[in-house]
Amino acid sequence: MSYRVSDTYDGIDQAMRLLRRSMKGMPQRYRYMKQYDDLRRAVAVLVILLEEAAPWLEETDKAKQATTRARKMFDAVR
Repeated sequence: MSYRVSDTYDGIDQAMRLLRRSMKGMPQRYRYMKQYDDLRRAVAVLVILLEEAAPWLEETDKAKQATTRARKMFDAVR
């Protein structure tokens, strides 16, 4: 599951870089700086929460694999 989290990090990073480059090219970007700053803060919070959730996502995936393996073994014994 962690590869999905790292893919998400990469996607967010690429999107934010593209947004920053786009903002630099805008002739009247000062009008949008407040929204841009709010978005950057919100994305930073999202990335931190995603980082905190990554171990649980991995653990859940491992638990699911173990449950599937145990179920197969149990069905084989029947």
